[in-house]
Amino acid sequence: MESYNLEICSLNPTTSTKMNDVDAPEAKSEGVQCKHFVKRKHRFCKMTVKRGFQYCGEHLPNDPQSECAEDSKTLRIICPLDNKHTCFAHKLQKHLKICNAQPNTNLPYISKGVNCGQVDPDSTLTLQNTRQLSSVQPGAIKDLVQKITKIYDEAIDGKILTNVQKHEILEVELKKPEFGDRTKKHLIQASSIVGILRQKDLIKDETCYIEFGAGKGQLSYWIAQAVADTKSSSVLLVERASHRHKFDNKLDKSEGRVHRVKADIGDLMLNKVEAAEKCAGVVGLTKHLCGDATDLTLRCLQTYESNGGKVFGVIMAFCCHHRCQWTAYTGKDFFAKHGLTRDEFDIMCGMVSWAVCGSGLSRESNKDSKEIPVNERDKEIGLSREEKEEVGRRCKNILDYGRMHFMESLGFGCEMFYYVDASVSPENVCIVAVK
Repeated sequence: MESYNLEICSLNPTTSTKMNDVDAPEAKSEGVQCKHFVKRKHRFCKMTVKRGFQYCGEHLPNDPQSECAEDSKTLRIICPLDNKHTCFAHKLQKHLKICNAQPNTNLPYISKGVNCGQVDPDSTLTLQNTRQLSSVQPGAIKDLVQKITKIYDEAIDGKILTNVQKHEILEVELKKPEFGDRTKKHLIQASSIVGILRQKDLIKDETCYIEFGAGKGQLSYWIAQAVADTKSSSVLLVERASHRHKFDNKLDKSEGRVHRVKADIGDLMLNKVEAAEKCAGVVGLTKHLCGDATDLTLRCLQTYESNGGKVFGVIMAFCCHHRCQWTAYTGKDFFAKHGLTRDEFDIMCGMVSWAVCGSGLSRESNKDSKEIPVNERDKEIGLSREEKEEVGRRCKNILDYGRMHFMESLGFGCEMFYYVDASVSPENVCIVAVK
């Protein structure tokens, strides 16, 4: 029997914040609706409760009247497969058999670690966590900033063009008055990506359009409509998590043109997925794919080609560069060419947050503050807040340029674009690669 490290759930494991009864407004439907107040959403949990209980199963440990002794049937623990949800301790074994987070290694298209890259033999020598910039000497950061400036000026400056596109299939949606800025910014990004897809002549017959890290599938939903008139084309969504309210459920699946696979990109063999196996070629797409998942995607497409598949093109929009990992990173040759080391890669992955973290103050503090204070650390480094933001952007661009260099080595013609305005999203850079 497999052993798991079990953790008693004393607080809600989700991003909700527990509030005391004195902090929360009175629950409207006491005895029916869960009394847990979700501070982030400014409302009570909408789940119903069992008779005699004040909280739903997920928030039950927060009930001051519940007994959380180890032999209690009300004791809930964090699921050992996924710390985002809990289960009853006495039903753990039953839960593990049906949990959506249970990995399925018996599928033909799963090969553990096939796209993860080779471990650097020297990686164990670097014990310092250089992403915690507070542990890096200010002098080392200043030297790296000078190197970054030189590389950016010589290799990248002026080469990232603006290419904001629109597609008419999203025009009606964008004009709906009930949508706020948060919803519209995702629609604007999807419109530009679908527009670039058409601009680069990547809407073809007998093509499988693959969205990596698809989440709920909003981008795929619009791509499916944009390619609806093509012959024998399909849309494939790849996501390792199980999402509710998926956009692909709104599409007509009767013709077998929309498919979803649950898999980690690092383990995915595309040539064994039926939708990608039967087509003439694939187009890879990502929208805000997190950290090293971008590199796993590039390796996945490389593996697909090495097994006889054909990649027509790739459109990749990035985010979360601080979560990139050296083992999977595809731009190592670009780093070596410009004299950047693995340790400097880690420091850069810490510095990228300068581009999007703003003042570093909370929204409340930022709103009340007329002037952003400069801390002692920034004084030692010798950079203003605006200069740090620019350095962070350059770090992101260098990391992405390394990826583009890798794609060019695979025979792609590549361009890097600002595909939406920075006011829509600070993560507004994409790479477009066409064979």
